[in-house]
Amino acid sequence: MKGVIFMKLKATLKTIGAVLYKNRSNIEFVAGMVCEAAGTAWIISKAKRATEISQECECMFEDAAAGEISKVVAVKYAVVEYGKCYGPGIALELLGMGLGTVSHLTDRSEVASAVALATSTASAFNAYRQRVIEDQGEEKDQEYLFGPQVISVTVDNDGNVIQKTEVVEDSNKKVNLPPHCVMFDEANPNWEKDPVANRDFLENHQRWLNQRLQAEGFLWENDIRRDLGAELVKAGWTSGIFSETPDGSTNYISLGLEAKNPAAQRFRDGVEPSIILQLNVEDNITDKIDMKLI
Repeated sequence: MKGVIFMKLKATLKTIGAVLYKNRSNIEFVAGMVCEAAGTAWIISKAKRATEISQECECMFEDAAAGEISKVVAVKYAVVEYGKCYGPGIALELLGMGLGTVSHLTDRSEVASAVALATSTASAFNAYRQRVIEDQGEEKDQEYLFGPQVISVTVDNDGNVIQKTEVVEDSNKKVNLPPHCVMFDEANPNWEKDPVANRDFLENHQRWLNQRLQAEGFLWENDIRRDLGAELVKAGWTSGIFSETPDGSTNYISLGLEAKNPAAQRFRDGVEPSIILQLNVEDNITDKIDMKLI
């Protein structure tokens, strides 16, 4: 019994440690802000004592000028008393600024590590894709990205050959979504019976995802899916969106809520409890990611 409790306690402590380590930049930043605020509050609270010290020092320097005490004693008294008065406050502010600097360095380190990992992952995946295409053909690559496909060839009345590629439907799913779409319904852990809560959730997360996109430079489709509580897909580790378009303008993530279509309007009005979210991401960004991260 004791062994089980010890193992659970050890696992809990490990989890807490992992969470703290993952969020260390935010913790350092908040701690720095708290220290600076505490230091400022300390200095303000000592205003009366500082006035008293000033008056005492003035008297002592007058006595020193008259030869009644040594100037060294007067200076030493001023340094010690002002140090007691303002020292802790200044120390707290310096500590706060130091923690802010550490937080900034931690952010830079995390971004550098993420960039290095994304670059190596993209390079390895591109090499793997090329081998798949060489060994099994481009159709196998498309099947990996989008699922099993059926290619049909027809000839119209004018004799034109029309080739059509269709994704094989999965009978286990209620809805066969087109690529880069998420069904936000009862199956989603973030879905609620309150239509207003659902609308607010999606609008708030769209805003948060756009802030994250601008901060990180790019997001995978699965990053967006995970944030929304949707199922991850294989193609979600190749498709994604950059914060900048090729012409240098700013890119934004859209969930399709702004689209002027009846379904989106019914969802916003609370008439429909669920909605198909259309993600405006590209089919494959791995070919461009190395260039973007240089």
